[in-house]
Amino acid sequence: MIRLFRPLTIVIFMLVMPSWAEAQLVLPQVFGDHMVLQRDQNVRFWGWAAPNEQVSVEVDGFAVTTKTSPEGKWEVLYPSHVAGGPYTVAVKASTRIELTDVWFGDVWVAGGQSNMEWKLGGKINNWEAEIADSDYPQIRFFDVPRELALSPQDNISGGEWRVAGPKTAADISAVGWFFAKSNHLEKGVPVGLIQSNWGGTPAEAWTSAERLLEVPGYEKTAAEMLDATIDWEALKKANDDREKLKWELIGDETSFMSLGAHLVEYDDSAWKTVSLPNKEPIMDFVWVRKHVNLKSAKGVRLYMGEITQLCSVFMNGQLVSKESWQDSTGIVEISPDIARKGDNVIAIRASNSWDNRVWIGRSGEMWLEASGKKQSLEGDWKYSNTLEPAMPKVERFNWKPGVLYNGMIQPIAGYGIRGAIWYQGESNADKPHLYNELFEAMIEDWRIRWRQGNFPFLFVQLANFMERKDLPQESQWAELREAQTQALQLPNTGMATIIDIGEANDIHPRNKQDVGRRLWAAARKVVFNEEVVFSGPSFSSQEIQGDRIILSFDQVGSGLMTTSGDPVGFAIAGADKQFVWAEAKIEGDQVVVWNDQIANPEYVRYAWADNPACNLYNKEGLPAVPFRTDQ
Repeated sequence: MIRLFRPLTIVIFMLVMPSWAEAQLVLPQVFGDHMVLQRDQNVRFWGWAAPNEQVSVEVDGFAVTTKTSPEGKWEVLYPSHVAGGPYTVAVKASTRIELTDVWFGDVWVAGGQSNMEWKLGGKINNWEAEIADSDYPQIRFFDVPRELALSPQDNISGGEWRVAGPKTAADISAVGWFFAKSNHLEKGVPVGLIQSNWGGTPAEAWTSAERLLEVPGYEKTAAEMLDATIDWEALKKANDDREKLKWELIGDETSFMSLGAHLVEYDDSAWKTVSLPNKEPIMDFVWVRKHVNLKSAKGVRLYMGEITQLCSVFMNGQLVSKESWQDSTGIVEISPDIARKGDNVIAIRASNSWDNRVWIGRSGEMWLEASGKKQSLEGDWKYSNTLEPAMPKVERFNWKPGVLYNGMIQPIAGYGIRGAIWYQGESNADKPHLYNELFEAMIEDWRIRWRQGNFPFLFVQLANFMERKDLPQESQWAELREAQTQALQLPNTGMATIIDIGEANDIHPRNKQDVGRRLWAAARKVVFNEEVVFSGPSFSSQEIQGDRIILSFDQVGSGLMTTSGDPVGFAIAGADKQFVWAEAKIEGDQVVVWNDQIANPEYVRYAWADNPACNLYNKEGLPAVPFRTDQ
């Protein structure tokens, strides 16, 4: 079940400055008490005040001064400062602002979509213990509000720096936390995490429309966003109204309960029949009902496998389970005063706020149990998707070129950072052939806007996901992983491969610990120039010897290994590119692959699938990077 974040009600905001006659000193929202400033490099401060007014910024007994422009803008560079604190930042013009409990350390922007946004308190692996072990007050985090904008903004509408601890850690990006914690403990410095991410969003939304004019596949939509003749604000307002109605309909339990479709006595004879699990999606607000006979009303448990994505489950007219977008469908214990011997009625109301495509059940995993005996719930159910109004058609404005860059990146660009960590790509997997140029353009765009050179940009390659296939075949997810790997040609980049820790039925792997730690391994090499093994084995070359192909790798570390047995996940093909599974064995720092049916092999692929079975690692425990040699 693909569960992506419910979008917030979105507003288009503009920074409203006071009239210059009564202008006061203003700092961007990202500057505040408890903030972390980047150590060991010049730090940019900026803001607004009255025109032609002198402004000074003082930290640790040293001040820098400047004068505002005729428009009232100002900017200074504070000289490089070593890690430490706490300090007070005093900004003076005709008025004065003091920011307290400020530290110098390492600052990171944590960007991307839902897997970066996913919070430490979001039931990740071992989440309760992780929150209990979060009392690290020198780790601070700042949440950039989720807001899109149709033009580049000077400021964000809210947000504050928060100190990590058991009372706040649940709100920290889980991937960001494990990365930041490693940074803090290993380098002994304060760490600041600026969280600017939004679930279910594509990379083009995080790239300026101006830059996208030069990116193949995005020129037209970028030009439309920059077209002054289009009334985007009116279009956005109408879309917001439809979205508001959508969420009202989804959450209006009073109305849908008044239909009575959950009650035992409800007449569903006019409903259509559907076989569950359904092979085609059902649209809009879906009701399904089924009569089930029980020989016993003791120890009754219900399991529906998976329901995408929002649902209320009733038995004999009583609500027994509710599922939100972030829940996995679980086994439901049915109270003895609800279940009964003989006829029982199960009714489900389901909807999908993401793409309006409802899926109910999973083969082999739909059952009702009583007294230890299970009976399958697969097969015919009565259904209707016309009891309630149709789901309003809502356009994803937060997918449009540049809108998240305008609202969530431009206002913070220039704040001193060590670098960026990024986890995104799922929402671009339908167009993997466009992603490499798009992703590289986004990285370059951020670097230009930050005016901090080629700052380190570390990113996560997509995890394994979806059904595992029996035979080698094409995969958009594999192609997107390849596009991500190609971005390593940019300077100061690093990638965390997580092809081994995904989940077939959940696009949000709950193992965020290894994701953050593998990003940190890349940081140790790319950022801090440590001589460490920072990646799993990475394909470097192949040599054909008769009916064998010999593969060589970089980043073999202490040597190649598998988690068990011979290497799996390799496919081989001749000139016709008809791939079949290959046998493989490790010989020193190389892997030999072959298939006795292919006398003249030419190409090899490894882990080339949505959810591949693969087991090649280096002895440092990092998984081999998926690859293909045919392109």
